[in-house]
Amino acid sequence: MRLSAICGDYDVIVIGAGISVGTIARELSRYDLKTAVLERASDIPYGSSRANSSMIHGGFDDKPGTQKARFCPVGNRIYHDLHEELDFKFKKCGSFVCAIGPDEEKHLEMLLGQGKANGVPGIEIISGDTLRAREPNVSCEITAALWSPSGSIVNNFEASLAFIENARQNGVDLFMETEVTGVLFSEDGSHVRGVSTRRGDFTSRVVINASGVNADKISRMAGDDSFIIHPTKGEYFIFDRRVGDIVTSFFFSCPSDKGKGVTVTSTADDNLLIGPTSVHQADREERATTRPGLEEVFEGALRLIPNIPRSMAITTFSGVRANSKSGDFHINALSRPRGFVNVAAIKSPGFTSAPAIAVHVANMLKETMGDLVKFSPNTKFVPERRHIPRFADMSMEEKERIAKTDPKWGQIVCRCESVTEAQVVEAIRRGARTLAGIKLWVRPTTGRCQGGFCSPRVVEILARELGVSPLDITRHGDDSYMLTGATKAPLLPGEPL
Repeated sequence: MRLSAICGDYDVIVIGAGISVGTIARELSRYDLKTAVLERASDIPYGSSRANSSMIHGGFDDKPGTQKARFCPVGNRIYHDLHEELDFKFKKCGSFVCAIGPDEEKHLEMLLGQGKANGVPGIEIISGDTLRAREPNVSCEITAALWSPSGSIVNNFEASLAFIENARQNGVDLFMETEVTGVLFSEDGSHVRGVSTRRGDFTSRVVINASGVNADKISRMAGDDSFIIHPTKGEYFIFDRRVGDIVTSFFFSCPSDKGKGVTVTSTADDNLLIGPTSVHQADREERATTRPGLEEVFEGALRLIPNIPRSMAITTFSGVRANSKSGDFHINALSRPRGFVNVAAIKSPGFTSAPAIAVHVANMLKETMGDLVKFSPNTKFVPERRHIPRFADMSMEEKERIAKTDPKWGQIVCRCESVTEAQVVEAIRRGARTLAGIKLWVRPTTGRCQGGFCSPRVVEILARELGVSPLDITRHGDDSYMLTGATKAPLLPGEPL
């Protein structure tokens, strides 16, 4: 492609801004590289990194020898090591795969063998009675379960933000609302020279394609059609925190050819979460929930935990996962054009595997592309990062103390989640520009009322801090405007009442 306006010259460009990109960007920030992240959405995380089960998998479900089996257990250990350093919520809860009857018990034996081969620590099969002694609300029909103590739950919003924010602290540039439209090549087509976007061109010696459900489209722009992404939608319920203690661990059904099946868990923020379905679809953007899908989720969850109260559901959502025909991750560097790298089909256990994949990608670049970019250590690399203080988790003494430092800490914006004006203002300072962006940072609109109380106040604060009209504030970018006009605005001539 021919160059247009140059927006910036970089050593490495990473396309996307999900968990894979955040972990890769942070890993690359250990080196004295000029790195840019280009994301088409208005908020981070977007896509499947936003809408998933938030599970940090043990690593027993993946066939030995696959890339999933290679990276998942390592990624699990990295999360255990990093969650305090990067300050995101992380709950060490363990997981159970539940069997009903002899046939499913045989499947547990197979998973146990895979887990041991993959180096998963502490896994064992226990009886249904032993399970119920630990988790009294599980179904009396469950006859056995595979216990994996390293399974954990993460706040996926916070983790995604933590990696990318730490990367930015260490010099990585982030460009939101920057959709890639083409790949730039050298004159003879042998090397990549950057990408074209709707903002203009970004030049670089290396381009890493980690663009989720659109990764195959971006790869074809580079001349590679070696894989195809098959979008797969999963639907979920979230329940009020008051029923979050029905379970304390993560529960799986025995998996089928559709995937890991419906799961039940208490989230890192103590809500109950059930789902997902697994439905292949042609549309990469369609995320509507459906009556049949949600019925399937609820029926599947009741098979594990029979006393889930449907009346306590507060919302539903869905996410689209990036499946490939192989069922495995697709991670490779093209021989032509040199400098183009695919990190694609990163579906479950992709969130778990992402930090390990990032280390692998950085090492692969050092080994194979050292002539294109120089990997000198970043002597100023700072590994720690602090999240916005969580007012809801503070003691009364801490709340009183922090409110004295700034009155905005004493102004509650979201009653359900005890979010203050100061938290919203800090989220804006760190880059949030939409109602959804504020939600991802500090959790207003996630409670029982789903934004009925706090949304107007958040819109007001966004407009004030950004210096724009409330009419300009959107839910998640583009034309998703929150308001259409003033409540008492006069009618225009001919406008219906």
